[in-house]
Amino acid sequence: MPQTSKRSRRQASDRSATTDLVTQIECAAKNPQATLIGALIGGVVPWFARALAHHEVPAAWSVGNHGLAAAMLVVVMGCALFSALTVYKFGKAAFGDSKKALGFTMALEGVMLVASGATSTAALVVLIAINALANGSVIAMARAATCKQRESRAKAAATRARRTAAAADHGERAKVPVAVPSAAAPSRAHALSPSRRQGRQSQALARKPAVQWMPAMAANVIDAEIVGEHLS
Repeated sequence: MPQTSKRSRRQASDRSATTDLVTQIECAAKNPQATLIGALIGGVVPWFARALAHHEVPAAWSVGNHGLAAAMLVVVMGCALFSALTVYKFGKAAFGDSKKALGFTMALEGVMLVASGATSTAALVVLIAINALANGSVIAMARAATCKQRESRAKAAATRARRTAAAADHGERAKVPVAVPSAAAPSRAHALSPSRRQGRQSQALARKPAVQWMPAMAANVIDAEIVGEHLS
């Protein structure tokens, strides 16, 4: 996560050197908060450099405090380097030439630090404006890159959730048994073997009730035999 944010900030700062001036102005105008932060961060540093170079360093040097004067000179050089890098990128984007950008940076920084009066004040105002615009556009582009990353991560998470839900639904459907129509079972009469069929028929005949002979039926039989003998 930190590596991604550092990489996005580095890419945004590199784009500020190649992005045209109009795009930087539009970006700063669309993001006033970023422009204000860039003005506070980038505008205060040139003012520190000018105040130390024009007032504090000569005062310390005049009273013989050369160590403090040397320390303040180091601070002035650091402030000038911070501002010079931003102005150089701005000049390269505005002029499209590294040599012109370098000369533009040296002119503004030198006039602000060396000259006095209205010339130094005008150079300071221009430096504050350039730092506000350049740093504000860098912050705004980094913010836009962060928002795009969040949107892409949200879309990727939503896509993964939909795929997981679809896979789970497909798995549940695969687990449901499907009824397959089976062939009609053969009748029991056809399923029985011939031997078992004869056994069943004999059992059915055995279950039939036997004929009961009564005495009257026996007398009738005897009479029928006698009549048959006489007729013969």
